[in-house]
Amino acid sequence: MSETTFLDTETAYWVIPTDDAISVKVVTAWNEPITVSPFATVADVKAWIAGHRRRVQSGGPRNGGLPTFLSAKRRSSQHRNHRHMHGPKELSRLRKRPLEADAATSGGADEIDIANCATIAFSSEDPGHPVEHMFDGRSGPGATRWISARPDALEHIVVEFDQPQSISRLVYEVEEATRERTQEVRMEASGDSGRTYRQIFVQEYTFSPTGATYQREEQRFNRVRASHLRLTIVPNKSGSGTATLTALRLFA
Repeated sequence: MSETTFLDTETAYWVIPTDDAISVKVVTAWNEPITVSPFATVADVKAWIAGHRRRVQSGGPRNGGLPTFLSAKRRSSQHRNHRHMHGPKELSRLRKRPLEADAATSGGADEIDIANCATIAFSSEDPGHPVEHMFDGRSGPGATRWISARPDALEHIVVEFDQPQSISRLVYEVEEATRERTQEVRMEASGDSGRTYRQIFVQEYTFSPTGATYQREEQRFNRVRASHLRLTIVPNKSGSGTATLTALRLFA
């Protein structure tokens, strides 16, 4: 036995018989389905449904006195409606500020002006691509760059500061668009005028004309007090080529 009755298209009663009792599932537009049981006979069921209808129609609670259970989705909907009823927040009280450009790409007060506080020593440079190109402020693929004058040769570039500098971050760029090779870049710092050095990092980059041709690297490390920074460039860890760096920037 199963029976369905509708009330004003908002309430449905599903009569569910079992072996030893009868249950009624009540489905409404404002509540989650509720099962009421047990009922001994069909007459008891019909009497209960009639009473529930009267309670709703007489202006009582919309659920006819049944407990109210809302799904998470419906609670969320009601919460949103409640917020809209109270209107938007007072936006004029919001504190805001323009987002500053990323220091890694736009410099900032902590960038060290290498040209004005250091001498650059180098082991080799191509006259058409001098070491000055590393510090001319240009960056990205196709920018001016330093290139060694000697293919397949290990090269050194040393930044000799007029006064020791505190350094905690650097950005450098490498480009190789014509050869397939792996280049290693190693940086070391000295605090005793270049007599001894300790390694800060070692990084390798593999380039290919049909794959990666440009690399921008940002390195952060524990702050060092340096009188000298030494870059060692190995152009041919694999393959053959010429050492090159596009840009070098240092930050306190």
